Amino acid sequence: MSTLALWRSRYGAFIRAAWMVDIQYRADIALWLLWGVTEPAIALGIWWTVAGGGDVDGYTRVAFARYFFGVTLINQLTQAWDAWYIDHWIAEGEMNHRLLRPIEPVHESIADNIAYKARVGTIVIVVWLVVALVWPIVRLPFAPGRWLLAAMAVVLGAGIRFFNGFAVGLLAFWTTRASDIIELQMAIGVFLSGQLAPLDLLPHWVASVASLLWFPYAIAFPVSLLTGTGGWEHHIARGFAGQIAWLVAWWLIYKLVWRTGRKHYGAVGG
Repeated sequence: MSTLALWRSRYGAFIRAAWMVDIQYRADIALWLLWGVTEPAIALGIWWTVAGGGDVDGYTRVAFARYFFGVTLINQLTQAWDAWYIDHWIAEGEMNHRLLRPIEPVHESIADNIAYKARVGTIVIVVWLVVALVWPIVRLPFAPGRWLLAAMAVVLGAGIRFFNGFAVGLLAFWTTRASDIIELQMAIGVFLSGQLAPLDLLPHWVASVASLLWFPYAIAFPVSLLTGTGGWEHHIARGFAGQIAWLVAWWLIYKLVWRTGRKHYGAVGG
């Protein structure tokens, strides 16, 4: 069997297993999805009221509706929760049998992400299409080229959030609760990623700080490419350059933490 066929077989097995697990936890997935929809819906309600019959710095109600529908979809397609899993694996000793496998645990997590995102992403897209039938303002202009760029940005954004979360989760090799760190990071990211408001509506210094971090490259930039709103649609080259830079940075950090962290692992727990 060729190397490519071997990896295809491995990922196929992991994705099928993750898909079956997701089926068993439908209620949990529904709650995650509901929470992911509720947050941007509340933000849309606030900005819809603020915009009134006019606009807010060039953003009309139509622009806000498209933007936050985009946030709902992109957030679901890029989010990563692996820090909590890894925290549990290390604390409870469930990392033991994963270290005995011929491939690193990161591949299991990547496959799990693919399975989950395929399921919830499809649901969000279907809901968006249904809403668009009765609420025309959320319909996006037909732009296949821009959608292709948005799809590329989603993949890169998902990679950034994945390796960021995986690297932070691996800090459990040294700490007792690495998940606390990711929760703090998530709280900061809500403001700096464009989830609560387009970044160009925030104070200039806040937007400047955000542009130096990875948060907007994971959500705000893909949303802008998809919907044509948010400000980043005018900085495509800069956006992709930032995504690639942060993806490489977090991948390298993950490799470093994984290589050194295993030396501190006590292999205790269940």
